[in-house]
Amino acid sequence: MVETPATDPSMPSAEALPASLDAPADERLACVIREVAAATPDRPAIVAEAGSDARRTISYGELAQAIAGLEDQLNAAQPRGVIARVRRPEALVAVAAACGRQGTPVAFLADDSRDLLGELHDWVTVDDSLTLPPVAAAARGPIGMEAAVPHVTVATSGTAGPPKLVRHSWESVLASARLAAQWHDLAWLLVYDATRWAGIQVWAQAILTGGRLVVPASRDPDVVSKAIVDEAVAILPATPTLLRRLLTSADPAVLTGNKLSRITLGGEAADADLLTRAHEAFPKAGITQVYATTELGEVFRVADGQPGFPAKWLGKPLIGGVTLNVRRDGELLVRASRDAAEVGTGDLVELQGDRYVFAGRRTDAIIVGGAKVFPKRVEEVLREVSGVAEARVYGVPSSLTGELVAAEITLTPEAAAAAAGDGADLKAAALAHCRGVLEPHSVPRVLEIVTRIATTAAGKTPRRG
Repeated sequence: MVETPATDPSMPSAEALPASLDAPADERLACVIREVAAATPDRPAIVAEAGSDARRTISYGELAQAIAGLEDQLNAAQPRGVIARVRRPEALVAVAAACGRQGTPVAFLADDSRDLLGELHDWVTVDDSLTLPPVAAAARGPIGMEAAVPHVTVATSGTAGPPKLVRHSWESVLASARLAAQWHDLAWLLVYDATRWAGIQVWAQAILTGGRLVVPASRDPDVVSKAIVDEAVAILPATPTLLRRLLTSADPAVLTGNKLSRITLGGEAADADLLTRAHEAFPKAGITQVYATTELGEVFRVADGQPGFPAKWLGKPLIGGVTLNVRRDGELLVRASRDAAEVGTGDLVELQGDRYVFAGRRTDAIIVGGAKVFPKRVEEVLREVSGVAEARVYGVPSSLTGELVAAEITLTPEAAAAAAGDGADLKAAALAHCRGVLEPHSVPRVLEIVTRIATTAAGKTPRRG
């Protein structure tokens, strides 16, 4: 379970690591950027709109200059907190670094978290201009103990219910960053939403280690694959949904030129078929699965190429002091440390041999006549059908059974070219396969062929119609 990228003679030695990595956690981003900028100001920090004609680069020198300007404004205004409502990745990093260094609480909110702004009514909002608006005396801070420790506020993705705000210290935000020499000076791809927990982990990791953050112009598979190759991306963090789309829809001729050394999967459970296909497509890349939540941060990593995690981990302290347990109904429980309370994750697991594999989230269950159907299992069965590239399964209301199982599938390029009319033959084959494998109540009653399955802002497959 070693997590080391392929050796590269151009990587810096341990002596070359930024001294500012020892800075306090809240100041660390700004200090590292300033140190790298002082040594090599033209060094690329961010490649934005990668894979398109609009590609642009932002250097460490430019980033340091933007941070210094915002720091001056924060120092003068002393706002109680800052809400980052930015589009450009360089602006997001600048806001984070400046707020951390100045001890100003900062919130990263995606568009679908607008309804939560009321909780931060006395904070100021900063956009891509990085110009701080006037701060009323009543909105200056800190007050009491609220901002005694500079903190980062992030909204959950809404997978397990309506989005909510979660507060972290800078220590917890940066706790999972890999800072050893072998992780330095690498290109990291960002296909996650940069304002959510997983996205923050990616850009923080890239910048803290003096690397390049590569942000594709879109999540279109061909754009992403072009960005991976053109920018010599070494690390690909993604959800299983996004990786599957890359494997099934991107031009394989383009991806043959990739330099990937590590793929990190998170946000959803990866099945055995996806892991096998990823190993075949990227034989030089190690694959790590990360289990993390916005509330708890990173819980554990699995790097043995198999779905789920070893059953022998239950009840034993893992790296970082985390302990896992399973409730009688199959819900995964996490105790973050010896002194912490055990927390229900909402994720259900099943024991298969010597491993626990993820069955789905409790909230994903489709209730058909009192019986539970988990979309993940039905999707796996649909993808077994020749010609099916992707699948999404969700529940629709029914006056007779409460809910019915519905599904969308996309076709592989070859199947799409060969499909006649509305693809009735392939739909019939998919349903026949489901009837032969699944319980009757799990077989989709509605099945559509679509050109693309939409993903959530977090890059996951939506489970509700």
